[in-house]
Formats: sequence, C-alpha cells, structure tokens
Amino acid sequence: MKKLILILAFLFITSNITEASNPYYYGRVTFHTFYYSLAPYGEWIEIDNGIYAWRPVTISVGWSPYLIGRWVWTRYGWYWDSFEPFGWAVYHYGRWYYDDYYGWIWIPDYEWAPAWVEWRYTDFYVGWAPLPPYASFSITIGIRFSINWYSPHYYWHFVPVKYFCGYEVHNYVVAPKYKYRIYRDSKYSIDYRFDNGMIVNRGVDRNFVERRGGNVYEARINETTRLRDFTDRKTDERNRVIIYRPDEREIDRNLELKIRKSERQVSLDVNKIQTPRERIEIDRSRENEQINRYENRERNENEVIRKDRIFNPEKNSKNEQRDGTRRNEFKRENEIRIRNDEREMKLLTPEERKSNRNSEFNREPNRRNNEQQIYDQKRIGIERDREKYRNELRNPSQDRQKNEIRKRDLEDNSSRQLERKRER
Repeated sequence: MKKLILILAFLFITSNITEASNPYYYGRVTFHTFYYSLAPYGEWIEIDNGIYAWRPVTISVGWSPYLIGRWVWTRYGWYWDSFEPFGWAVYHYGRWYYDDYYGWIWIPDYEWAPAWVEWRYTDFYVGWAPLPPYASFSITIGIRFSINWYSPHYYWHFVPVKYFCGYEVHNYVVAPKYKYRIYRDSKYSIDYRFDNGMIVNRGVDRNFVERRGGNVYEARINETTRLRDFTDRKTDERNRVIIYRPDEREIDRNLELKIRKSERQVSLDVNKIQTPRERIEIDRSRENEQINRYENRERNENEVIRKDRIFNPEKNSKNEQRDGTRRNEFKRENEIRIRNDEREMKLLTPEERKSNRNSEFNREPNRRNNEQQIYDQKRIGIERDREKYRNELRNPSQDRQKNEIRKRDLEDNSSRQLERKRER
C-alpha cells in the first residue's frame, strides 16, 4: 500500500513539472501569434525546411538585441524590460543569431523566461549577450549547448556596474572598440533555474551589483493579456513591470502567411539548433505568378529586340560598321605594340631577350585569365540583378508606396534600355 501511495505521489509531482515546463503554460503562444505580432516590424524568412526566422527592419544602424530597455530585479530574477513594441516576444521567447548576410535574426521558441542571455562581469563592468539557437533549457541542468559555443565579443553589451540598473541602459553601453578588452578580462556566468513552475534568471549576483554601487529596485509584476496595456505602459516606473501574455483570441487566422525562402544559405548549423521545426503550409502561388510575369516580360523584351534587328536593317548596318571600326582600331593598336616590342628586343642582349620571352610567355595566359575574370564578373553582376528583382517580387515590402516606386523605377529603366537599343 505504501509503495502504491509513493508511486502515485511521484506521478503527481512529475505531471505538475511537465505541465509547468510545457510552453503552453506561458500564455499558450503559437507560431501564428509570433508571426502576426512581428510582421509589421520585420520580415519572415524560411532558412531551412520547417525553420523560420524573423529579421527586424525598422531599426537604426548599430542596433542589436537587448539594447533598448532596462534591467529590473523581480521574483523571476533579472528581467529585461524592453522599450520596443516587439520586445515582449523576441526577448522572452526564442533565440538570437548574427548572420553575415542577414544580420541579426530571431528563431522562435515557446518557453518563456525573464531574459534569454548569458553574463560576464568584472570589478567595474557587467555584460550580457543573447543566447544562440544552440542553447536549450533543462529543469535539472539549466542551460546547455548542442555545440562548443562561445559568443563573440561583438555579441556583448558592457556597462559600468553603477549604471547597470539605469533607466536607459543603452546610453551607458561601452563603445565597440573597448569591448574586446573587457571581454578578455571578464568572468563568465549563467544561472537559470526552475522555481515554482517558472524559469528564473539569476545571472549576476544581486549583492555584487549593490556592493559596486548599483541601485537595485525590486519591481512587482503585473500580467496582462491585452497588447494595448503593454504598449501603452509607462516605462519610467521603477517599481512595476507589465508582462504581456498573448491571447490566441486576438489573432486573425484568416490572414495569409508571407514567408520568403532565404536567398542564400545562412551560417547557422540548422542540424544543431534546439528550437522546434514548424509544420506550416504556405501558399506560394502568388509568388510563382510574379516570377512567371517577370520571365514573360523578359521574353517580350528579347522578342522586341529580335524584331528590331529584322525590320530595321539600317540601324543594324550602322552598328556593324561601328563594331568593324572598333575591331580595326584594336588591330592597329596591337600591331603598333608588336612593332615596338620587336624594336626593343633588337636592342637587348641575348640573355635579356630570353628572360623577356619567358615573361611574355607567362604574361599571355595571365592576360587571358584577366579577360575571362572580367567577363565572369559582368555575367555574375547581371545574374545578381535579376535575382534581386525576382526576390523583390517574391517578398513585397510592408510599405506599399516604396514597392510601387521600385516597380516604376524598374519599368522606367527597362523602357530606357529598350529605347537605347533601338537607337543603336
């Protein structure tokens, strides 16, 4: 009987733990919640099969995650109170990664935390950096990495300890040229725990910050399911923090998902990331229609040029004459160069002639290689422009006016090119 009671008690405790660690415990967040909330502030990219990333576009130069906001001590430990409208999602769910092509991208995940960061500190500075997609949380271990990961020094933000809990902490962040020096002399710290059904971020010891002159205020937490309460909150209140818990009833599921495929492979190892893969059906019929429209336009332009060559022989003859004169000029320049080389060779000694012949022999293939490289570069540039135009058609921007202006410019350029070709 006692064994049966112990087994039932163990099952009850484990069920509570799994329920607390379930992502739906934190406000029942789904991919659709993230998509429709973040779409006005950036674009969604499919970097691999079932792996989607969000890239912010309404940001300033030099922006990076966990910069515009403040650190507040709460019952969940160090909480990042962001001043950005998308901060409730990207700083409390998911992971950040810096790609050389796309810049900062955010991979969604469904576990809530006061902040997903790692810490470094010295006697005078405190620093933090966003956790990568290779990091995951375990109730028993805490944070674990799927690879041997070290965040580069440009991931980190360092501030003097006395300004760590300041209102606008980004005003006190150390300049990039001093980051590596502090990073090299700092100590690493990461301390995530599971307490009373919630993830707690201890990070840097609170007593250490207070001893070094930092004013730490413990703030009370108010939770809301209305996004308006979160966006209209007063950010200058030291003793209160509003946490937004998304409500699925606010999401319109009838809207179309607009996610474009990545133009190139990202430097992220998608086989090692710890965030889940999504199963979402995306309608790409409109995207294919736009690509076909572009290809048809290109065919029509080529047809116009072909007909112009047939029905305007005068222009063709002029062009041929022009090309013929250019060829003749090139031949004359070549002949003059050869004659000058022969004259110089006659004035040289036999040893000098031999060395010059060897250098000339080596120079000829180099010249051909350079010409081939120039031709390849031009061809790659043309292909890049076409691919860029196709990608713009695949992924229309949120601002329709900018899109229309771009289309007009492209149409004007194509019409100008046609006019120039006809004039020739």
